[in-house]
Amino acid sequence: MKKIFYLFIVITFLPLHQIKAVDDLAGRLSGRILLQVESYGRAWYVDPVSQTRYYLRDGDEAFNIMRSLGLGITNRDLAKIPTKKGELGDKKLIQRLKGRILLQVESRGEAWYVNPVDGMRYYLPTREAAFNIMRNFGLGITNDNLRQIKVNNQQLIHDTTFQDVAYVSYDGTDFNQGYNADVVLPMASLTKLMTALVLLDTNPNWQKSITITQDELDYPKSLVGSDITSEVDLHVGDKLTFYDLWLAMLIASSNQATVALVDNSGLSRTEFIAAMNQKAKDLGLTKTKFFDMTGLDAHNVTTAKQMAQLGYVAFSKSDITSASAIKDYIAPVTDATGQIRQVKITDRNYSLQTFSPEAAKTGFLVEAQRTVVLKKNNQIIVVLHALSMSQRNEIIQKLLK
Repeated sequence: MKKIFYLFIVITFLPLHQIKAVDDLAGRLSGRILLQVESYGRAWYVDPVSQTRYYLRDGDEAFNIMRSLGLGITNRDLAKIPTKKGELGDKKLIQRLKGRILLQVESRGEAWYVNPVDGMRYYLPTREAAFNIMRNFGLGITNDNLRQIKVNNQQLIHDTTFQDVAYVSYDGTDFNQGYNADVVLPMASLTKLMTALVLLDTNPNWQKSITITQDELDYPKSLVGSDITSEVDLHVGDKLTFYDLWLAMLIASSNQATVALVDNSGLSRTEFIAAMNQKAKDLGLTKTKFFDMTGLDAHNVTTAKQMAQLGYVAFSKSDITSASAIKDYIAPVTDATGQIRQVKITDRNYSLQTFSPEAAKTGFLVEAQRTVVLKKNNQIIVVLHALSMSQRNEIIQKLLK
C-alpha cells in the first residue's frame, strides 16, 4: 500500500559492479542506512555487530533502535571523531567505530551516529534528528540485494523482500501441511477477526445507533492515501446500528465501519489496539502484533500458524461465524436529513464461496498480497501472501483434501 510517511528526498544507489565484487554484502554495507527503493523507500539499518538489518519504521523507531544498539564511549574518545570536515581525528578509532551508534556515558547518554562514508559523527538528540539521518544518509538498494542481508531476530517485523507464499491447516490441536508457516507476514484485513473478538469483549449493544463521522470516513486515507479500499456506501451523519456496522466489517470488510465500531466501543483507538495486542498475548500469539484495527497498516503481522489459532478462536464465536455466512444484506441507513436509504452489504469473494466454507475472512494489501482464513470440515485453513487468486484457491483446494 502507499505509505505517505515515507518521504525520502534523495536516494543514491550502490553501483552494481561494487555489489558483485563483494561476497559479504552485509559487511560491505555495515553501518549504512538502506532505503528499499522497490518498497516505498522503507529504511533499514545494518548493525555492524550482528551484520543483520533493523527496520526503521519511522523517526520514533529509528531513534529507539539506534539508541538500543548504542555503544558507550568516553568524552575523550568521542572527541577523537570529527563533527565537521577539516577536523583531525583518530583514523584507527574511526575505522573501528564507523557505522556505530555511540552513547556518551560521561554525559547524559547523548547519542551519535558515525557515518561510515565520511567518518564524521552526527548528533541524534531527537526523533526528528534520527529521521533526518535516515533521509540524508540513506542508500538506495533493490530487493534482490537487500534480501542478501539477514533480518535481525529482535524485532517482530516481516521481511518486505519476501516473495513466496505461506499456508497451513489446523484442527485445533495439530498443524498439517505447513509451508513457511512460521514466517512473520502482514495479515491485511484478517486483522478484523481480532477486532471482532475485542469488540465482543465489550459486551456490545447490537441495536445501538451509531452516527458516522468525517474522521471515520477519512481513516483509510490516513494509511493508504488514494488507494481503493473495501467500503460500503456510508456518508457523514449516517445513522445505523452497531449490528449493521458489524456485518459491514465482516461481510464487506469495510474499514470505515470497523473504525466506527471501535469509536463506539467505550475504548479509545489507542486503548483498543492495546487490547488487541493483550488478547494476542493471552492467546500465546507471540509473533502477532497490531498497529491498527482494520489491517490497512502493513505492520500488523502474524504467521500462518498463529493466524490459524486466532481463526480457530474467532470462528468458535457464533456472532462471528453467523455474520460470515451472510453473503448479501441490506442495511437501513438514516442520513443526515432524516431520510432512510438502503445500503447493500455484499461478500464479493465469489471464488472463495465455491468452497462453501462455514466461515471465512479475506484480505489484501500490496505488502500482504492475498490472505485468507476459513473454516470447513473442522479445519482452519490459512493462506498468507498468495501472489494471485488462483494460487490462493489452489492451495485451499490442496489443504481441504
